[in-house]
Amino acid sequence: MLIKLTKISFTTVGHPARVDRIIQNPIWVNTSHIITLSLKSGPESCPDLTEIVIGKDPEWTVFNVLETPEQIISLIKEAQS
Repeated sequence: MLIKLTKISFTTVGHPARVDRIIQNPIWVNTSHIITLSLKSGPESCPDLTEIVIGKDPEWTVFNVLETPEQIISLIKEAQS
């Protein structure tokens, strides 16, 4: 089962680093491959993020999305019904 999330990444400039650009891309994630969801703080001028670890042999992948863990769990429940 796939759900659509918003992957987010940042480009930074300067020292100390400041966010120059926020890059958002839609991604589709297989819900059966999600290993962990954890809330983490984004850079100072950016929203909180959810770090997702997905695993499929032989590797794990880690990325950040805009949706909260609660929103992701809700999307998974909707996809299953």
